[in-house]
Amino acid sequence: MHASSDQSGVARRRFLKGVLATAAGSVLVPATARPAQAAGTLPAVGQTVNLSVSVVGAVMTTGLQPGEHTLNFIGSRGAKVMEGGPDFVRLQTLNFQITAEHPNFGEIIMRLPDIDVSPPSTLRVSSGELTETWIENLQISFAKAGDTEGPFSFATEKPLQATATMPDWPPHEGTNPDGSPAGVLYSADQMPTFTADDWRVDFTAFPVHLGHQAP
Repeated sequence: MHASSDQSGVARRRFLKGVLATAAGSVLVPATARPAQAAGTLPAVGQTVNLSVSVVGAVMTTGLQPGEHTLNFIGSRGAKVMEGGPDFVRLQTLNFQITAEHPNFGEIIMRLPDIDVSPPSTLRVSSGELTETWIENLQISFAKAGDTEGPFSFATEKPLQATATMPDWPPHEGTNPDGSPAGVLYSADQMPTFTADDWRVDFTAFPVHLGHQAP
């Protein structure tokens, strides 16, 4: 009788351990949670992603108005993941537009040209991290220049070239102190420059942040 009681106690302890293990597992991975992409892995080919874009503190010079002009752009970029190689995928920009307001220029719009010949960006995995090399031809337009109504449009002379390293892609969206969206900071290896006839638009600072816009 005593031995039978001991055996039933052992069985109950084993049962409770199994229940606790199952409960712990359900806390760590809730049944309603969507499976997350593991850090340092490439995204699935074929998916499209909307990214918020913010460029706070861009510095521009242009023949339209003398001096340096500080601009804050906000907008979005749509990208599609395309086939690449064993350690990388390509990212094709589907749409891109950012806007800023300035008292001398009115609304300033930077977007893809009507005919976009930009090569796809590359997203490469190495040592558990992802690095995007982003190259984009753009065009820029100004609603006015001082008292002269526009629009004034400029085509790319040199494309934007920027890189960023991150644990996963798409990068997570954050918020700047002013409430504008922010994400991973891309380092501009080459600032975008624009021309139209004898006029130029140059950027000497272009701190661009990209973050994922949740559906």
